[in-house]
Amino acid sequence: MTEKTPMNRTSQNNGTNSRRSLFVDISYSKGVLSACIVGHRVGEREAPVIANAINAQLKKYGKKVSSLILDFNEVQFISSLGLGMCIDVRNTAEQFDAPTSIAGLTCNLNELFLMMRLDRLFTIEPNTAKYGSAA
Repeated sequence: MTEKTPMNRTSQNNGTNSRRSLFVDISYSKGVLSACIVGHRVGEREAPVIANAINAQLKKYGKKVSSLILDFNEVQFISSLGLGMCIDVRNTAEQFDAPTSIAGLTCNLNELFLMMRLDRLFTIEPNTAKYGSAA
């Protein structure tokens, strides 16, 4: 049995605004817009939904956004459309002078981003949450 919840809901707690859509959780706090990708893949179905949700929030907050963080902790697979989605939201954030960071990439996805030279467009944060730090 599954719990029935709205696909899009807005909550406000502790001074942060957050919005949940089917494939992305978006929150805004102190100038930082964080978008946590929900699910294990970003393909042709997910990419436009995610891009539209993030772009809408970027436009809503405008110049108040000082940075955008794309969190890929749950993601195992990303298609070319998913990579395009990353570039699309980065370009929108750039219109508001907000740099974009990518966090939580698996080793394989990190290699893909480096191979595609996307590290030139994004700051790629090391994934310490999944793998811990080397001692």
